[in-house]
Amino acid sequence: MKRVLLVSLISLLAVTAASVAVVFSGGGGRGAYEVGVYGALLDLGLEIEAIYGSSVGAINAAGLISGGFEAARDMWCSIDYLELMNASPHQYELLQGNVLRLDARELASALRTLIAHKGLDIEPLRQKMKQIISEEKIRKSEIDLGVVLFSLTKIQPYAMYKESIPEGRLVDYVLASANFPAFQREEIDGEVFVDGGVYSNFPLFMAKERGHKEVVAVDLIGVNFGEALAFVNMFTDGMNVTLIEPSEQYGTVMTFDPEVSRKYLICGYLDTMKTFGVLGGSSYFIFGEEDPLKNHFLSLDSGSRIEALRLLGLTGVEGETAEYHYYREFIPWLESITKQPYSRTCHLVTGMLEEMAAFLRVERLVPYSPSSLMFEIIKAFNSDRIESERDLTYLTRYKKLFTFLEFIDSQKPFSAEPSPQFRSFEEQFQESVGLLERICSQQSRISH
Repeated sequence: MKRVLLVSLISLLAVTAASVAVVFSGGGGRGAYEVGVYGALLDLGLEIEAIYGSSVGAINAAGLISGGFEAARDMWCSIDYLELMNASPHQYELLQGNVLRLDARELASALRTLIAHKGLDIEPLRQKMKQIISEEKIRKSEIDLGVVLFSLTKIQPYAMYKESIPEGRLVDYVLASANFPAFQREEIDGEVFVDGGVYSNFPLFMAKERGHKEVVAVDLIGVNFGEALAFVNMFTDGMNVTLIEPSEQYGTVMTFDPEVSRKYLICGYLDTMKTFGVLGGSSYFIFGEEDPLKNHFLSLDSGSRIEALRLLGLTGVEGETAEYHYYREFIPWLESITKQPYSRTCHLVTGMLEEMAAFLRVERLVPYSPSSLMFEIIKAFNSDRIESERDLTYLTRYKKLFTFLEFIDSQKPFSAEPSPQFRSFEEQFQESVGLLERICSQQSRISH
C-alpha cells in the first residue's frame, strides 16, 4: 500500500528534516508501540534512512526494513505468546510477574522447568523471524540497520551494523539481541549471547556513530526522572533528537496479547502525531483548535442562556448580549475553577472537556475534534449512576459543569459534524492502524 502525506496537514507540521534515523529501545511486549510510531512517521512524510534497535527494537528494525509497516503491524496485532515461545500457561504467568495467580505447586513446577531447561525455548519465535525477515531485502535496502548484542562468552557488547553481520546470520544476530534473560541463551559460532538491553536498551549511540543529525528515538521503558529529553540530549551532542515515549502503559513487558498490542500500536501512532504537532490535548488526542461550547451557547435564546448560567451559580444578567454572558460570566467562572487565568478560551474549554472525559472514562485511544469530544461526554454522562455512587470528585468539581452541559443539550442537542480536515485525518488514522480493515471485515460478516 502506498502511504502518502496528508496534504491538508502540511501547514500544521513543524518537521525540521525530510529524513531521519530512528532508534528503537527494548521493551518486550510493548514493541507494537514502536511500529505505531513508525507508521505515523511515514504518514508525516518523513524518509527513514536508518533504524537502530536493541532487544525487541532490533526485531522491529529488521521486520520493518524487510516487510514494511503493514506486515509488522499485522504481525503484532495477531500474535500471542504461544507463537513466540514454548511455555506453559503457568510459565507465562510467572514470566509476566503474576506470581499471585499461581498456587505454590504451580509456581514450583514453573520454576523447576525453567531451571531444568536453562530458560524458555523460543524456537517458535525463531521460525516466525525466518518467515517475516528477509536478509536479502535488508541487505539490498537503502535503510541502514544496526542491532546491539552482549556476549556472555567474552563479556563485551557488540554494535552490529548490517554490513558487519556475516552473510546468512542476520536473523541469528537479531534474535541474539532480543535474548531476554528468561530465554534459553543464543549461541553463534560457539559464542553465547544475551539480550542487547543488558548493555544498551536505548542505543542512541548507534545513530551518533553513523553521523545522523536528525533522530526520532522511541523509548518504551522511559527515563522516569526529570526532563527526559534534556537527559537524552546530555549524551547526543550534535544530534537533534525527538524523543517519543508511551503516554500510557498496558500489561507488562512480557505481555504478548493481540488486543494489548493493538492498544500500543494505536498509542504509538497518536503519541507521534501529538509530538509533531498534528494533534494537541493533554491526556486525550485533539485535532484542531476550537471552542466547541462558544457557538452552541451563543446560539441559545436569552432565557436559556440565563438559566444555564444560574445552574452554575452565576447571575445570568438579564438584558445582556450572548457574548457578555459567555465571555464576562461563564469564562471567568471556568478560569477560576481550573485556576488557568488568561488562557485562550479554546484551550481552556478543551482542557476542561478532557478532564470530564477522563472522569467518565471516555475512550482515550481515538483522535477527537473538540466538538466530537464534547459530544462523547454528553453521550457518556448519566447523572443517576454517578449520584447513586455519591462520587466526591463529581459532587465537588464536575456536577455543575455536567448539569450545565446537560441543560444546554436539552435546549439544543449537540452534534459533532466533522470538518473535512478532521475527517481526512480520521480516515488516515483508521487505515494506518488497521481499524479500517477491521471495520470493513466486521461489516462484511454482518452483511453475510
